[in-house]
Amino acid sequence: MTTRYPGLLTVWNDITAADEAEFNAWYDEEHFPERLGVPGFLTARRYRDVSAPQRYAAIYDTTSVDVFTSPAYLERLANPTPRTRAIMPRFSNMTRAACEVVADFGEHRAPGSVVAWLELAGPPADSARDALAAAASVGRIRVALPHAKSTQVPNPEAKFRQAPDRLPPPFVLVEGDDERAVSAAAERIAPAIGALRPTRLFRLLLAQEA
Repeated sequence: MTTRYPGLLTVWNDITAADEAEFNAWYDEEHFPERLGVPGFLTARRYRDVSAPQRYAAIYDTTSVDVFTSPAYLERLANPTPRTRAIMPRFSNMTRAACEVVADFGEHRAPGSVVAWLELAGPPADSARDALAAAASVGRIRVALPHAKSTQVPNPEAKFRQAPDRLPPPFVLVEGDDERAVSAAAERIAPAIGALRPTRLFRLLLAQEA
């Protein structure tokens, strides 16, 4: 059954400095074009952690979470390329989630140059909506609920990684073009949404569309 929410695939991982050049080339030249060739994938964006240079993030927008159980996507997962097989063992501290975007605030839809990631104790209460809507003047704020079933589909790619992927709790993404404003907005809403840890900021490296 098709869900009524947009989908979001989020990946966070570390890579060593020695492997960065190969890692970045693989993402930009092969992995993003490959994923954007799957029906239902709309955009792909890559980010680097502001305070941890070897910490990266990738965020994909999709039409719905059902894309992650589609035959086309499962076929890609089942047939990793030689470059994928070579780079995946060098991923570490991997966090990955297929999500439903259950709330989306703000008028800005182009990729912001900065995104803040806030993990939550659980889905934000209805009372937090006003705080999220008010803070969205910075650009865009989305509430994402990880979908365990869609995340944990058969994934041969994961077998190449050093350790099992971590599934995050619900989280909020705050996006915009002013780093200070995004950071301030994230810190301001953190108490209202029950953020579990300090905000992590990421700067945009690359954005592609299907």
